Amino acid sequence: MKHHPGLLSIEEKCAQLYERCITDDGGSSILAEALEFHPIAYRRSRCSSVVHNRAEWGAVRADIVRRTGLGRQENEIASVGHAFLLNIEGKACTGEDFINGRRVDFAPREPGSVIFLPAGSEWKGWDEGDATGAYLHVSIKADFARFAALPVTANALKPVVGLRDELIEQALQRIAAELELQDVFSPVMVEGQAAQLIAQMMRRCGVGLDRAKGGLRAFDLKRVTAFMEARFSNPPTLAEIANEIGLSRRHFLRAFKQATGQTAFEFIARLRIQRAVDLLRTTELPATAIAADCGFASPSHFTVAFKKAVGVGPMEFRRIWRS
Repeated sequence: MKHHPGLLSIEEKCAQLYERCITDDGGSSILAEALEFHPIAYRRSRCSSVVHNRAEWGAVRADIVRRTGLGRQENEIASVGHAFLLNIEGKACTGEDFINGRRVDFAPREPGSVIFLPAGSEWKGWDEGDATGAYLHVSIKADFARFAALPVTANALKPVVGLRDELIEQALQRIAAELELQDVFSPVMVEGQAAQLIAQMMRRCGVGLDRAKGGLRAFDLKRVTAFMEARFSNPPTLAEIANEIGLSRRHFLRAFKQATGQTAFEFIARLRIQRAVDLLRTTELPATAIAADCGFASPSHFTVAFKKAVGVGPMEFRRIWRS
């Protein structure tokens, strides 16, 4: 990874901040412990200010990092335990992501987006976006699942970049709230949320859940079809659809075919035609508008696909339907 000019001075500023702010009640420095998570080393960037808050409760540790004047970020996190990164503020608009040395599709990361790294995995890459940003990093010891009686097996959990999951986001936000609160109940509250985080990732990875003949579960099938139906005008990529239920692109394609008897491409094409039929029946929209609404590349593409599926062109269908 390329180091940017001025990086050393920023690290020195962070170290000074830690020296001043991170001490125990007796005043002795616990800097070495704080540096187990170093915001500059993990996400390197030129920035004008850094604020870092942290807390630890047994098997769980949380760090909130806020930075302003951000430039391009160079990301490099090797996860010893299970790690979650929640984007709290700022959007990453462009970049590249590599998981365990393999490049994965990059999608813009909005606030609420989550990166999950199971124990032993690594995330590298870079991103650029808003000049002000904040994120929450939660690390959970690898053996926590065993003590929480969760049936996690080796290699069962898979890394995910750009995850959107309401339950996971809420659990991370609650941990962030405990970091600010810090009372005698915080350890119990945080470990409860940590157990939910691991359990939900297990569900998303299909751990302990039977899949009929290797296909998608009914809940996941309903979820992805709803996701596709909501994105007619801006069709999702296969990687985005697979990520919606926590599967790899290859696994999703195979499981979807087994569950529905058709490929994802065929299914999406059928949804588009059904949507177009409904619009032709119930609206006065021209063919060009319907083509755009249903996600076709062009009006001519729409006409050819519609005629192939229905037997007549869009306007001829409307005329016949209304005659």
